[in-house]
Amino acid sequence: MAKFVQIRLNDMLKELGENEAKNILSSFICGINKDVEDFIRNKAIEFSKRGFSKTTLVYWVSDDEKEKELVGYFTIASKYICVSKDSVSKNLGKRLFAHGSYNEGTREYIVPAPLIGQLGKNYAGGNNYLISGSDLLTMALNKIVNIQEEIGGRFVYLECEEKERLIRFYEDNGFTVFGKRKKDRDEVGVDGDYLIQLLKYLK
Repeated sequence: MAKFVQIRLNDMLKELGENEAKNILSSFICGINKDVEDFIRNKAIEFSKRGFSKTTLVYWVSDDEKEKELVGYFTIASKYICVSKDSVSKNLGKRLFAHGSYNEGTREYIVPAPLIGQLGKNYAGGNNYLISGSDLLTMALNKIVNIQEEIGGRFVYLECEEKERLIRFYEDNGFTVFGKRKKDRDEVGVDGDYLIQLLKYLK
C-alpha cells in the first residue's frame, strides 16, 4: 500500500538548501485557499528560520517507493488562547481552568495551546486526491500530542474562514467554536472580515 511520509521543512532546508526548497514549494497549488498557497510559497521558510512557526511537508509515496508526490502540509506555532467563559460548556471550562488561568475581570480562560496555523492539500496534478483533509489534520494533531507529552498541555486550536463547510469539517473532527477575530491586513487570501476560532481537548 502507498504510505505518507512527513518531512520537516527545516530538514529539507539543511539537506537541499534554500533555493531548491523554494523551487519545490513553488509548485504547491491550493486554489480554494490562497492564504494556504501564499504561506507555503512565500512565508514558510522565513517563518521557520525566525522561529515563528514550523512547517511539516507531507508526501505520498507509492508502495514500490518509485513515486513520491507532495500532497499537503501543516504549520504549528507556539501560542496561547483567551476563551470566554460564556462560549464553552462547564465541562470544557473546567478543563481550560485546569490547564491555564482565569481572568475574573474579562471572564476569560487564558491557556497555552499550539496553533495549527496552516493546513492545506496540494491541488497540483490532482495530488489532493491522494490524501484526505482528515488524514492531514490527524497528522498535525498527532505531532502536537507528541510535543505535549514532553512539555505538557492538552489543548490545540486553529482558525478558519467563516464558511459552513469548513466549520463543520473541524467540528466533525472534535473541535469546538470559541470565538472569532478580525483578520489581519496581510491575510489577503482570506474571504470575509473574520476568522472563526476553534479548539480541541486532546485526551
